[in-house]
Amino acid sequence: MADASEGRDVRVRDVVVLGGGFAGLHAARCATMVHPERVGGGGGGDDGRFRRLDVVVLEGGDEPGGRVKVTRDLAPWDVNLGPEFVHGDENSALKRFADACGFATFEREWPDRYFLGDEGVLMGADEAETKNVDVKLVHELFDELPNAPKEGEGDLTALEWLTTRVKAPERVIKLAENIYANDFCASLGKLGMRELIEEKKGWIYGEKYLILDRPLREVALALADGLDVRLGWEIESVDYSRPGAVKIKRRGSNEVITARKCIVTLPVTTLRSECPGNRVKFIPRLPAAKVRAAETIQMGNASKVFLGFRKRLWPSDLFDVVCTNCFLPEFWITEYPKSSVAREAKSTKEAALIAETVGLVTFFVAGDLAGELDRMPEHIVFKRAIEQLDMIFDTSCAEHVTTKKIVSWSQERLVQGAYTHPTVNAGDARMMLAAPVANTLFFAGEATHTGVNPCLQGAMETGERAAAQVRASILGIGGHSKL
Repeated sequence: MADASEGRDVRVRDVVVLGGGFAGLHAARCATMVHPERVGGGGGGDDGRFRRLDVVVLEGGDEPGGRVKVTRDLAPWDVNLGPEFVHGDENSALKRFADACGFATFEREWPDRYFLGDEGVLMGADEAETKNVDVKLVHELFDELPNAPKEGEGDLTALEWLTTRVKAPERVIKLAENIYANDFCASLGKLGMRELIEEKKGWIYGEKYLILDRPLREVALALADGLDVRLGWEIESVDYSRPGAVKIKRRGSNEVITARKCIVTLPVTTLRSECPGNRVKFIPRLPAAKVRAAETIQMGNASKVFLGFRKRLWPSDLFDVVCTNCFLPEFWITEYPKSSVAREAKSTKEAALIAETVGLVTFFVAGDLAGELDRMPEHIVFKRAIEQLDMIFDTSCAEHVTTKKIVSWSQERLVQGAYTHPTVNAGDARMMLAAPVANTLFFAGEATHTGVNPCLQGAMETGERAAAQVRASILGIGGHSKL
């Protein structure tokens, strides 16, 4: 990997990949595989038929991984700020890669507990899903989603479906908000039923919820291993005005990288017409239909509220709790082996508190509530989160708290959100977003997954698709994918 201080790159590459997240890194790995080139003649024993594509990856951050990031100021281990789990163990590019690296995974129940705030009861998932009428009903409704609205009928939000079509009780709607909408990174009033149904129909990964034996950052580093990844390389413009050449200009610099083809795996927000924080300029402008698709597909906001503890105040087997009639909708508890990398403490006192931490509670908040948290003073958020744990664990938690942190993905300038969610009236926007432009620009990233899969394996699948398209364009082979 190369860092931001590298000099001007003058050679013309086969492929430049924009974005070093899981989609971009997997696209680069797939594109650099050896494939036969349909050319005649040539010297050498292989008759000129085999060569490796020359690929460079440009990543705006200081590490590969994109939205897979860690922090070292909360616990003796690296803490995931973004994605944290492996969703499903079947047909998963992520699971296959982790297995090939020798990384272990452990299955956990999601959720394994419910806290029913109006009753003040913490109960196991099996008991809640068989004995509690509301919990049972909400799962039945989402397990047996109806067919999509018929052609000509308008799309519905999940909230409209529950209130007008299903006429679900208010308690069930609150559960749906905390269990399903929160997981999809939106509020029920912004979840589109057509894409929600499409996601369910296209889910081929199984229902296991897996935790890696290490932070996902290490998977990102393994994906980047052996690739030419340029870090700190924020994109200002993409000039594809000349056939057969695309020039990528670095923001705040005269540095340019030229390639024959470009795979764009940047967050969908970078393609929107009015997004000054991270917008990339395309020369010529992207087709209007492409920009409309980028503006149609909605990216949800998500926040994580972290609380470290010097003492375990919870049952030893507790993992994930969905909460109703509470301040925050869900939390999980993680513990990892200590990292050998130095912690990022600002003082000796902070270093001592980090070292004391034996367990970390992570509250996950998405949708409208995440926006509300952005506007609240941090000390109020922490106070109310601790009071919620006091009620759930029936003890005083504040004296055992060591570290605290809030991360809001809407504040991450290069992303401006967490991940895309099933969108109302999305139509064929994801297919349009995924379509190549001028046989030069190819698009990947979770927002381009036509099966509406925003998980890491979904992002990797789109990277594989884009790499196949590039191979077909350059080498005249492969290129078929249904994603």
